[in-house]
Amino acid sequence: MLYRHLTRVDRRLRLLLEALDASDTTLRFPTTTDRRINSTLNRIAESLADLRLRVIETEKYYESITSAIATGVLVVTNGGHVLIANPAALRLLGRSALTRVSSLRDSWPELADLLDPFPAHNIDTTVRELAVKTTSFVTHDGSPRLIVTLDDISLQLTDESVRSWTDMTRVLSHEIMNGLAPVISIADTLRLRHTASVSSPDDYMTRGLDAILESTRSLNRFVTDYRSLSSLPAPVPTVFLLRPLIDHAIHLADSLTDAEITHGSVTFRLDLPTRAVDVRADRGQVSQVLLNLIKNAIEARAGHITIRVRSNPDTPIPNNTITPTRVSLDIENDGTPISADDAGHIFTPFFTTRQGGSGIGLSLSRRLILANGGTLTLTSLPGAPVTRFTLTLPPV
Repeated sequence: MLYRHLTRVDRRLRLLLEALDASDTTLRFPTTTDRRINSTLNRIAESLADLRLRVIETEKYYESITSAIATGVLVVTNGGHVLIANPAALRLLGRSALTRVSSLRDSWPELADLLDPFPAHNIDTTVRELAVKTTSFVTHDGSPRLIVTLDDISLQLTDESVRSWTDMTRVLSHEIMNGLAPVISIADTLRLRHTASVSSPDDYMTRGLDAILESTRSLNRFVTDYRSLSSLPAPVPTVFLLRPLIDHAIHLADSLTDAEITHGSVTFRLDLPTRAVDVRADRGQVSQVLLNLIKNAIEARAGHITIRVRSNPDTPIPNNTITPTRVSLDIENDGTPISADDAGHIFTPFFTTRQGGSGIGLSLSRRLILANGGTLTLTSLPGAPVTRFTLTLPPV
């Protein structure tokens, strides 16, 4: 009897261990016989099942958090395998999936060089417009892992660049205007006195003074435009629907009479969500930016202009709150492509590719959108057949 009892207990223990080894926590023993032993084994199985459920819940919880946050997260092995890549990381890297660090060498060679081979020390640096930080740890089985966080700092970089241009604009325009004012005044006075004292108003002195006046006044107009970049009015945000604003901008484009920008055969295509989309911003300033982007497309000899509005559904996160998404407007055109050399400078004040252009439009447009809490970027590849600018605005 003792032998049979010990044999039964041994068999049940082996069954329980084999079930646990196979991740089966549903095994239970009847308590009609050997009640004390079977009850103890059942409690052990229930405790382990509860522990396994808590581990699964914790994994789901952290998975939900990493899926919802705007920071990109990668978990990398010392062999270069990517175990985890959350949606934000894939979006920032422009990938639909990522399984190995080495696959980034074509599009992100700087990042691939940082992470492969496995870095010996933690990293805190900037790659293009991404802030990259790493933290290493060792798993329970001794395997090294690397947690990589990616943060989009393009807005901060753009804001810093704008502040630098604004400060420089303010100082330079002040000094230039102070120097130009007396030159214009003296040249104008000399011309009047000289013209009154000579019989022929077409002598070399008059022509020379006219040239000086024309040049200084032209420079004065240039500096006045320059100063406009540092004295923008503060936005007055209101809540408004995007569709009427887009229709209004297209109507204004239709009414343009300047021969250089009359679009003639340009056709507009709207790609809008089925539901109405509203934003909170300065309606006049957003309208000005949208019209400027349409005019630029027309000046680039576009035949088709597409305006697309994207507003994804709100994303729930684990604490049952709602994270509203930003509203994006894509303005696409099939006009003259922007070259790779020009793409990096198009938002620089006074850089222009059009003869007679002031180079203020895009720089001013970006400043207006930044002031409204949004972004304005060139999101198409340089030289692509379709040029796309993406304007984002905060939701209501």
